[in-house]
Amino acid sequence: MKLDQSFLKSKVARRIFILFILCALVPISGLTVISYLQVSKELKTQSMEQLFNSATVHGLAIKEKFILNETNLKILSAALKDTGRGPAPLNVEEILGTKALERFSALALIKKSGKINLLYSELEGFSIELLNKSIKPDIGNTSIIFKENNDLPSSVYMVFRLNPDNPQSDHLVGQIEIAPLWGIGYENLLPASTDLCIVTQFRKILVSSFPVPDTVLNKVFIKNEGKRSNFFHYTDQSQGYYVSYRPLFLQSGFDSPNINIVLRRTETEVMQPIADFKKIFPLVVLLSVWIVLLLSISFIRKSLDPLEQLKKGTLRLAKRDFKTPVQVNSNDEFEDLADSFNLMSRQLGRHFEAVTTRSEIDRAVLSSLSVKKIVNTALKRMYLFFSCDSISINIVMDKKPTTYHGYILTDIDVRKTQEEFFNMTCDDQELLIKNKRYLKVDLAQKSPSYLAFLAMENMTSFLVLPLFFDGVLKGSVALGFKESKDHTEEDLNQARQIADQVAVALSNSSLVEALEKLNLGTLEALARTVDAKSSWTAGHSERVTHLSVKIAQVMGLDNKQVETLTRAAYLHDIGKIGIPLSILDKPDRLTDQEYELIKDHPLIGARILEPIEAYADAIPMVRQHHEKYNGKGYPDGIAGEKISIGARIMAVADVYDAVASNRPYRQGWIEEKAIKMITEEAGEHFDPKVVDAFLIAISS
Repeated sequence: MKLDQSFLKSKVARRIFILFILCALVPISGLTVISYLQVSKELKTQSMEQLFNSATVHGLAIKEKFILNETNLKILSAALKDTGRGPAPLNVEEILGTKALERFSALALIKKSGKINLLYSELEGFSIELLNKSIKPDIGNTSIIFKENNDLPSSVYMVFRLNPDNPQSDHLVGQIEIAPLWGIGYENLLPASTDLCIVTQFRKILVSSFPVPDTVLNKVFIKNEGKRSNFFHYTDQSQGYYVSYRPLFLQSGFDSPNINIVLRRTETEVMQPIADFKKIFPLVVLLSVWIVLLLSISFIRKSLDPLEQLKKGTLRLAKRDFKTPVQVNSNDEFEDLADSFNLMSRQLGRHFEAVTTRSEIDRAVLSSLSVKKIVNTALKRMYLFFSCDSISINIVMDKKPTTYHGYILTDIDVRKTQEEFFNMTCDDQELLIKNKRYLKVDLAQKSPSYLAFLAMENMTSFLVLPLFFDGVLKGSVALGFKESKDHTEEDLNQARQIADQVAVALSNSSLVEALEKLNLGTLEALARTVDAKSSWTAGHSERVTHLSVKIAQVMGLDNKQVETLTRAAYLHDIGKIGIPLSILDKPDRLTDQEYELIKDHPLIGARILEPIEAYADAIPMVRQHHEKYNGKGYPDGIAGEKISIGARIMAVADVYDAVASNRPYRQGWIEEKAIKMITEEAGEHFDPKVVDAFLIAISS
């Protein structure tokens, strides 16, 4: 089985995993050691108890067989008394039965005269001397006689006195069959792999299935004193054995020595349960470890997968992905946290879109003062942000307070914005003024006239946001929806903020436009002031400006360069303020001294404009507009590309207007002559590129 370890890349996962393993495996390890020792000890004890119990059970079985044999002798004795006859005609098998008879090897009647009358088979190894030696005359109990043979097992005889009260009575003797008595051989009653030894209290071994060393006999008889359970271990020829023994007190019912039942099993057999336990226990431990690992992995996965999803969601937020939700289905606090995270993500997305929308509007204001560009940017951004079906921005006309210019967007893919002009009633204006924050319009209940052109687009409701400049209603934003929509308070707040941003942008555009008009008017006024000094130069600066702008546009100059050129062109002759009027209006040709004074007007103009920081880029054009492309101009005598492009353009426009206009000392040239002169001076007085652009501009 291969474990997926990818989750362990997380520091939190590794920490929890290690903590889980320590909390689980440390107790398991401790319990494992304790359990192993305890179970091993218990298994060993049980094995020894089992061996001892086997000895006890076997001893009781032997005693039961002695009692059963005694009963059979009593039955036979009674039969002998009832018949009053000799043994010859007695049918022993009929009296005892076949099964009982199988317990005896032989049966005989010993007369008090010493004569032996055989009742069944023939006694082996039995004699009158053995009988007299073994039986106590004063005891009437049944006697059990054990007779050692050269080879084990010993012979066992049971002697029953026909008249217990008469020591001189006849005796009934039965030689007991060894195999069924001891439970060995073909009638083995012992547990598997168990050896048996029967030894009398006088250390005489009656039967044994294993060689019994003296050390074993010594331990049996030494430990037999005053102990109920008896176990010991010994080693013989490198093989370990466990021995358990149990005394069998025959004297309680018989005239017989007591015997000890000794059972022996090899150490391997005794320890087999422990050996099996040793094999199984590591598997159980390993299974426990695997279960702990699997449970810990499952738990950590269940706990950290949501964290991983939340982490990925956070990274998506960092990448401005607010639309992909975090999917957690854990039915616990993690799922609640994911829901809260998704709600936060949606709110952040809305806030970010709102900020982006306002930022786009700000950029539109900064990049261009065009009302149309600002309006187009606001229309598209608000259309996407509010997911509306139509949107219009309506701006009041400056000189007509009830007439509005409406810019309409109903499809984001349409590049050109639709424009409409409409009138708004005083009542509608009052309603908007009263609802400065927003106005919800349900077309099913009422339809204001200023929304008529949008209501035709199957709209059902509108959210109208009034636009105020300095507290005066200057327009509105109308968001149209084809299906009814419940706007949250957050949506309304964001709509109001964006609408205010649009209002500020339009207000700034209007102010900047007014400032530009004021600036341009000021330039025109200054230019007219300069031109008014001489009746012959009236309108000269304005004409030079217009022609210079045309040439610049043909040459592809950018807006900033054209704006700078416009300022310089209007003020290019401002230095003539310092030139006497008598020289400017002199009808005759100027003297050299007077011409030198005239040549100072570019420097005078540059000095006049120096304090005005906004005109710093225009000053070089004013100073250089009389420089020639070949370097023979004034005041600095610079040539070619060293002359600013604005000055090179103004040089062409200034000379063209000067030769084409009337002067005190001559009449103005016709246009063809003036153009020819300009063309001929290309590369000398004028920049050839500017001349080419001039020809295009003058012909358009």
